[in-house]
Amino acid sequence: MKDPAFPFYAQDFLVGTMHMTFEEIGAYIKLLAYQWVNLGIPKNRIGSVLGSGWESIWQSISDKFIEKENVFYNERLEIEREKRAQFKQKQTENGKKGGRPKANTTNDQSFNSELESLNINKNQNPIINPKQNQKKPLEYENESEYENVNAVEKGKEGTGEKPIAVYPFESEAFSGQWSIWKQYRAKEHKFRFRSVMSEQAALAELGTLANGSETNAIAIMHQSIAKGWKGFFELKNDHGTTKPPAGKGKVQYSDDFKRKIAERLRSG
Repeated sequence: MKDPAFPFYAQDFLVGTMHMTFEEIGAYIKLLAYQWVNLGIPKNRIGSVLGSGWESIWQSISDKFIEKENVFYNERLEIEREKRAQFKQKQTENGKKGGRPKANTTNDQSFNSELESLNINKNQNPIINPKQNQKKPLEYENESEYENVNAVEKGKEGTGEKPIAVYPFESEAFSGQWSIWKQYRAKEHKFRFRSVMSEQAALAELGTLANGSETNAIAIMHQSIAKGWKGFFELKNDHGTTKPPAGKGKVQYSDDFKRKIAERLRSG
């Protein structure tokens, strides 16, 4: 049975369609719905789905889709479809097993047997609780892998303050798109920033390529996601040549942004 509904992430949608007209947004949603129901959009069906005047609209939103064997897909939508299918399969398997797996009592039994064989005198030795030595499920899983990450998250000298990167632009649109960019890099390339310093360097690189323009910075992230790139590059026009920057001369950042960066560097 086909899944009748797909998840809708409001913030991601607002950021991804912020430069679209209402007509383009409507066409985009209609194509997403068609893809969900029909598992793709055949190339020769796009015109009939969108109706008259579809050529200009499709030209504006085609970068949201990829083509495989004359069938178009929105890649994010197919990822969500796979996630939902895996979740349903897991729920089905758990149901067949009668719910969640029961706790393993093997450690308790073996520990008690060992105590009996040693014949420990309770009056001369402290009482030992076998559960103190039993490893709780997932209690120490991947402890070494996340040890350094947790230390950074807690902040320096036990202050408990979590360090965060300083954005070159303070709008919700930019911060939302930056979150989408990090999610994309994690899903597509298995990459995550190891420290605030490395994330700050990437933000500085983006601001330089965008020539200090927030609009250009968001467009650069859109371009990299659409092309499947791992990094940032200057904007390209439809002919593959570099677009002229929004402003000329040296990149200028706000005094507030430069102050925050200076404070971050002094704090180490």
